[in-house]
Amino acid sequence: MKKGSTNAVKTLVISSACAGAILLLPSKGEAALGDQVLRNGMKHPDVKELQRALLQQGYLKSSYVTGYYGSITTNAVKQFQKKHHLVIDGITGKMTVRAITQTTGIKTPPSTPKTAEAAYKTLKQGSQGIEVERLQRKLKELKYFKYPKITGYYGRVTADAVKAYQREKKITVSGIADDRTQLLLFKTSSTAPAKGQMPVSAKPKPASGALRLNSVGSEVYELQSNLKDLGFYSYSLDRIFGKRTEAGVKSFQKAYKLPVTGAADSKTLAKLSAEVKKKKDEQAPPPSTGLRLKSVGPQVYQLQSNLKALGFYTYKMDNIFGKMTESSVKSFQKAYKLPVTGVADSRTLEKITAEVKKKGIEPAKPETAAKPFSVINLVGDAAELVGTPYTWGGDTLEEGFDCSGFLVYLFKKQNVQLPRTVASIWSAGKPVSKPKVGDIVFFETYKKGPSHAGIYIGNSNFVHSGSRGVTVSDFRLSYWTDRYLGAKQLY
Repeated sequence: MKKGSTNAVKTLVISSACAGAILLLPSKGEAALGDQVLRNGMKHPDVKELQRALLQQGYLKSSYVTGYYGSITTNAVKQFQKKHHLVIDGITGKMTVRAITQTTGIKTPPSTPKTAEAAYKTLKQGSQGIEVERLQRKLKELKYFKYPKITGYYGRVTADAVKAYQREKKITVSGIADDRTQLLLFKTSSTAPAKGQMPVSAKPKPASGALRLNSVGSEVYELQSNLKDLGFYSYSLDRIFGKRTEAGVKSFQKAYKLPVTGAADSKTLAKLSAEVKKKKDEQAPPPSTGLRLKSVGPQVYQLQSNLKALGFYTYKMDNIFGKMTESSVKSFQKAYKLPVTGVADSRTLEKITAEVKKKGIEPAKPETAAKPFSVINLVGDAAELVGTPYTWGGDTLEEGFDCSGFLVYLFKKQNVQLPRTVASIWSAGKPVSKPKVGDIVFFETYKKGPSHAGIYIGNSNFVHSGSRGVTVSDFRLSYWTDRYLGAKQLY
């Protein structure tokens, strides 16, 4: 998009956000079960979610999962309400949704014996960790999981992939990876894990303590990380000891004259740790000195300006030590045979200043004051990110955002450095009785305390990064009002 047209869109969105956020209201397709009251005569994807839940509990037949709320769905809801001692009106409101979702979450599939202990941990929306990573990887292998990255977070994309698999295998379509679903999905595995643990592959880590092909877990993650630090592994840290990890171990063993087995035994791991420590000790500056990633202020501006004068920095000088500044510092350090750390320590800064002076360039003058915080720009920048995918742990435009990463990214553009987690952002903010545009609104979702947050943009709307990516939601919907904790000012 051309710059002029981008600015025009941004201006239009900003004015809408501050005057009522009319253009940013969520579409019907963006809502989730519980976001609105469902009743007779409605046709909506949420109705289909409701019907699937009723199907799972035996109140509907599969042929009635249509997305249309007719008399059959109304009667099924009435039967459910009667059994659960709710107002029998056939309307799916807040109390009915809550009862349905709670009941669905604990209901055992008909074909699974109630006395059997589950071999796999039940995974559903909001779950995260290595069990989810393994599920996503298997679904991707079978072409059900379409998202380009394995995130380890169970959001709407993962739920849809599970539903597609369940539909194909003609089992209950719930979007929840329960024991029955995972047993079928991982049926080629030779063993099942104990309840609540991650399923392991056919070749588990041997009792000797060595890591080898098909080992999984945090120890493999550390192994991959160390190999990567030393240049023997250049792939993602996925916690799975595959062929690439084995090749990295063999290359390391060969380079350090160890038996080339491909298995990371105790001797290999000890040598690897020692070499990583040695490298870090050689390169790392004192922890309390120097400008580094996430540093902000006039000293960063001066650094950027000097690097620009020397031809190592070609971007806008913005007072923020980001990836581009780090890359420029590394280039300078490499050119002048300094330890390539990306940190502008005292030695690096002195060399930069000397080279600027040697070339007869006027020393850069630091900006005396950062630009003032702009609510208009904050909201406008947020509006331009609508549609960016959700990525657990993400805090860049390239990889996508999680909830707090989205906030950190936007406030950083306004020269405000936020803590990285929702809970710590909540602790750092100044409480306000009523949110105004630019304040952060907090919610209690999957765990006790603040666990989700977004930026209030006016007219009862807020922009946030959830399982569907960056989107705008109506603050007044029952799902959010039931979970609202409060608002805080962070600027």
